Amino acid sequence: MSNKLSDFISEKNIVMDLHAKNRDEAIQQLALILQKNGSVSDSNDFYHDVLYRESLTTTGIGNNIAIPHGKSTSVIQSTMLFAKNSEALEWNSLDGSKVNIIFLMAVSPETQGDEHLKMLAKLSGKLMDDDFVEAIKAAQTSENILKILKE
Repeated sequence: MSNKLSDFISEKNIVMDLHAKNRDEAIQQLALILQKNGSVSDSNDFYHDVLYRESLTTTGIGNNIAIPHGKSTSVIQSTMLFAKNSEALEWNSLDGSKVNIIFLMAVSPETQGDEHLKMLAKLSGKLMDDDFVEAIKAAQTSENILKILKE
């Protein structure tokens, strides 16, 4: 069983220079990147599924981090994307903080078992580690991020 975040996030799914002006725009831009990378067949479809999930409960978990996710028939292969936005965005976070670190999970309904729960559990565990959070906040390149995710 895989135990590293880097098993879920490939280098092409690391976006260091997102320039979204708000939450919805961020999700929309990331959905387009997932489509371009072949993880999602229809970015618009996926975008709406992620927004639906946001409408149920916020994914702004605090500490400037959000983990939006969409279970969508447009997802070809379950995956995760990491993005750092140039400015902090309103995300209705639990602690009221704005978000500039985004872990977007794309989950295929076809996924057998609990792959996305493994992804989420792995990520949640990491996000409780202050050193990990500080490292990803400080990282300036996708190589840096990948290195941190491999630990």
